[in-house]
Amino acid sequence: MMKESQARKKATVKAAQAVAMIVAAHLLSTAGAGAQTAPKTSTANGKVTARRDVTARPASTGGGSCDIGVVIATGDEFIVKSTGLTIFQNKTTAVPIPGWRLGDLMFARIRAAIPAGVSVLRIPYFPAKIPSHDSSKDTLMDRLFRDLKAELADYMREVVKGTSCRHYIQIGNSISPIGSSNYTVRGFGIINQDVLVGHRIYLYALAFIRVFDGRDFSVIRQSSALINLQPLMVQRLLGAQISGPYRELPEASFPARPEDAAGNSALRDDVRAMLAESLDKTLPFMLGVRPTTRQSDTKER
Repeated sequence: MMKESQARKKATVKAAQAVAMIVAAHLLSTAGAGAQTAPKTSTANGKVTARRDVTARPASTGGGSCDIGVVIATGDEFIVKSTGLTIFQNKTTAVPIPGWRLGDLMFARIRAAIPAGVSVLRIPYFPAKIPSHDSSKDTLMDRLFRDLKAELADYMREVVKGTSCRHYIQIGNSISPIGSSNYTVRGFGIINQDVLVGHRIYLYALAFIRVFDGRDFSVIRQSSALINLQPLMVQRLLGAQISGPYRELPEASFPARPEDAAGNSALRDDVRAMLAESLDKTLPFMLGVRPTTRQSDTKER
């Protein structure tokens, strides 16, 4: 009797693991891209309620095989940018922020969105090992005949070399124009716009998500991480100044010196909050919870 009971328990465990593997493969099997319409999933404190605890399974790191490999390619920097009415007022400074642990936050939110029982591997990202861009291929003829999909696939193969996962999720920096100006912002940062009527201060957290097939490294889905899940074109028409999560802050919030930003807990907490909420709202779509449509006006690099 005891042996029969143990055998049933082992069979149940194996069945649960098999179901989890099937669920993960199904979630990532349908091709699609981009912007989303508002979800019906209920949220509380910026987090989707139907979500498992990220501490239920330890995070994996390093090389090897897995169901889903995760690459965080955003870097640990915060951009402090000033723009003015003349080019002499324009200044951009990249401030190192390793203490903000944005990469750990992103991996935790990805792990929380993936079903229990699915193996997840965090793959270290080393920009130095990626081949540098060949500027000789920037001629008009080369740009017309470039195979961007093939270039992206080759890039990702190099990034995850030494691993073998069914799918890969990469988070990089998204890019957005500012209002109707010619200026753009990228990744995480704060901008001080000196306009005729005064100063406009915007804090932003712009991430871009891609899901790759682990066999041929084709892109299955891609989108900016968004809090407002309306199409970006609609957001712009409604007056959004930045395509992605951002907040307008008082003028006093802008750092007196760029390097002061790294130790500013208010800026850190606001960026982390916007990033977590945008990932929690966007990742369910990226994993195939609801169909998505193309987000053509979003840029990433």
